[in-house]
Amino acid sequence: MSSATPQNPTPEFSLLLSMDDVPPNGKTLRFEVDESERAALATRFDLVALHLFKGTVHVKPWRRHGLVVEGQFEADLVQSCIATLEPLDAHLSENFNLHFLPLDMIERDAAAAAKREIVVDVESEDPPEAIEGGRLDVGEVMAEQLSVAIDPYPKKPGAVFIPDEPSDDEAVELRPNPFASLEKLKKKD
Repeated sequence: MSSATPQNPTPEFSLLLSMDDVPPNGKTLRFEVDESERAALATRFDLVALHLFKGTVHVKPWRRHGLVVEGQFEADLVQSCIATLEPLDAHLSENFNLHFLPLDMIERDAAAAAKREIVVDVESEDPPEAIEGGRLDVGEVMAEQLSVAIDPYPKKPGAVFIPDEPSDDEAVELRPNPFASLEKLKKKD
């Protein structure tokens, strides 16, 4: 998931930050997404509505050429219950810590890693994401963090899915077994 260059050419919520604008002690950004941006994000993430999306991020230099983004956000949203399709309100409050390095450094590190044994440690931090062109879209980073926090299978407590019974018009026709005629031929022998 590359946060520096969103796959969407016109991101719903964009907050560009140049690496040159980040002082040694870091920079704090506060955001609150406006109504049209929230509506576009709701469409992107298949939500009924996104009523609130706000937060704070602190961006500071990391490993000389990279950035670390630490932040928190709150969101109030409405999803459709997977069992009943009724609206389901949710409040999210999340903290996160992400690391970013220039794309060329990541590619160089990946090439070097390909030449040695790879050890997977599930407790280690996620690998850094790419920064392209010396700019980071903090808005897209926040949108991606929201998408990760959204419950992919929202269900109201006690809700049960009851499938509709097919009507006579919708009843599935039973097809004859295509091998039945072959079976009859085999029995004649």
